[in-house]
Amino acid sequence: MVSMRHYHAMLAQPVTDVLARCRKVLLAGCGGGYDILGAVPLYHQLRARGVEIHLASLSFTYLNGLDGAVQDGEHPNLYAVGAASATALKYCPEAWLAAFLDARFGGGHVVHCFDKTGVRPLRDAYAALVARLGIDAIVLVDGGIDAVLRGDERSIGTPSEDLASLAAVHALDTPGLTKILACVGMGSELRDGICHADALERIAVLTRRGAFLGAAAMVPGTAGGDLYLDAVAHVFAGQADLKRSHVHACVARACRGDFGDHGPHVWLSPLLTLFWFFDATAVAADHAFLPALAETESIWDVSARVEAARKGLPIRDRTTIPL
Repeated sequence: MVSMRHYHAMLAQPVTDVLARCRKVLLAGCGGGYDILGAVPLYHQLRARGVEIHLASLSFTYLNGLDGAVQDGEHPNLYAVGAASATALKYCPEAWLAAFLDARFGGGHVVHCFDKTGVRPLRDAYAALVARLGIDAIVLVDGGIDAVLRGDERSIGTPSEDLASLAAVHALDTPGLTKILACVGMGSELRDGICHADALERIAVLTRRGAFLGAAAMVPGTAGGDLYLDAVAHVFAGQADLKRSHVHACVARACRGDFGDHGPHVWLSPLLTLFWFFDATAVAADHAFLPALAETESIWDVSARVEAARKGLPIRDRTTIPL
């Protein structure tokens, strides 16, 4: 019989040890808007361990016109968004998430929202948050798996926001700052042409480099899984007449056990419920063109440099896997 000591060691993921020494963690939506919903199970897990949690998001909302959003005095691309900004009339999943967390855990939740900018102003806003809040770890949460790609694959999805966030966090030089990338929703990006053989190959490469920090599934009936499902339902209800998240709609359905073909670009499987954790520094270090984005000022600059870089790269052929 396996002892309980070995049982727990076998199930523990490397990301658990990496975060064990962290006391103030910033969970940040990597690719904009609804990506922050992927932080909810991590919020639950870390909060239960007594970790101080802060939330951030690269936002798709016009923050300067959002009632209740408080613009930062030093960094005009940074806003504090709370439950007071939640309205059915304006798109802002971050505000609805703050309202949900207030209802569950008490008032005062804020999502620090970044305007969609280039890497340089985004880096500066991240640096200000890290310094002010005493952050010792950033977990970038991506809805989907495209943030982990190297950049020379046949399709890299919708990379501008993901890469702006990854490049901005990679550029932070705060001593001792832990940087993690967490991806959830593998299989939700079919309409973007993501080849999942490429994603799995990339994970294998990162595994060889010691940068794959493990995987964990959201399961209904667990506190973290149920909190996530409730949060998605609450935010979707609040934004019922506005854009909702294709990624998190797919993840939530898969989390409940739905499977198979459910219409155009929707094929549900348990892979959608998995979180994949990586050392963000290693992911960024060998990206094919991330350094070219470092001094961009606007998100349009990022998009233009991504397009230009792709034209100069040898793009690898699309591959298939026997699954």
